[in-house]
Amino acid sequence: MKKVLLIFFLLLMVNFIFLNADVNFKGLVQTWFSFADQNVDETTGYGFTLKRLRFKPYGNFGKNIKWGFQVGWDKQSAKLYDAYIDFSLSKQFGIKIGQFSAPGSVSGASTSSAKLDLIERAMIIQKWNGNSGLFGYRAFGIQFHGKLMNNKLYYAFMVSNPNTTSLFNPGIKSSSYKHENNGFGFWGRLEVKPVDGLSFGGFFGSSKTTDTELKRNSFGAHVFYVKNGFNFKVEYLSGQYGLEDQETKYSGFFVVFGYKINNKIEPVIRYDTYTPNDGNADAAGVEKYNNIGIGVNYYYCKRVKFQVNYLIRTETMSEGLDELKNNIFYVNFQYSFN
Repeated sequence: MKKVLLIFFLLLMVNFIFLNADVNFKGLVQTWFSFADQNVDETTGYGFTLKRLRFKPYGNFGKNIKWGFQVGWDKQSAKLYDAYIDFSLSKQFGIKIGQFSAPGSVSGASTSSAKLDLIERAMIIQKWNGNSGLFGYRAFGIQFHGKLMNNKLYYAFMVSNPNTTSLFNPGIKSSSYKHENNGFGFWGRLEVKPVDGLSFGGFFGSSKTTDTELKRNSFGAHVFYVKNGFNFKVEYLSGQYGLEDQETKYSGFFVVFGYKINNKIEPVIRYDTYTPNDGNADAAGVEKYNNIGIGVNYYYCKRVKFQVNYLIRTETMSEGLDELKNNIFYVNFQYSFN
């Protein structure tokens, strides 16, 4: 990771000095304090964590070529999230290559961590990420995208690795090559923005590794309306993953409502649900998860935001099992820059 960062910063210097490239930076820091029920021994856990530290250089090479790179130090671990170049041949057609947000759920990486309504994304969104073989809601591959109908219709289609972190690296130094995760993932999203503040659309995703017959499929739809302080969002997702003819099916949705007062204070409430195994219990004995999130966002200034959330969690348990004790109270202190 250190070598990658060193090489990248050297490239930035070369671009800036010799190629006169446009170079910008942005990032954020999120520090959490959590207070939560521990179901194992019926005690309470509490403490601080550095949830996210993100740094993203970005820019362009002239009018039609954009680039970006994002690294993170999340929960004391270094990670590479984005590394891409985007050729905008026209407003109607562009080609993006590298690792970046998959054109799936708009509540994944398409929604910046800095702009989350509640401290965490809904459970169904987080589960979809892992179930789909994504890393940080990102995929690795090539995407074709553009805007049509006077920017009212956005489309994206991506061909990617079936698993983001499973890379194929043959080389001249090797006498033979082996890759156990052959296959492709396919992603597509359509999004309509008929009037200012309103957007709706859907996505699909499908992948298969040929050696293991591991399959992943998902689809979803959303309706968002955010304007004049009013914040309403609803999204539904469904999918399956596993060996062929042995897939685990899952589904869920969330609904968010919030209203920003004087651009400073925003009360928010969210209901979300996640069914992990098509009505059957998961490893924890849960057939269905239901979460009610109540929160307040306080925008101290453009770059500083405080969030306070209380998450009420109830589960539909298998017969004979007690309901889990896992409610959460947490606070997020966030500052960003660009």
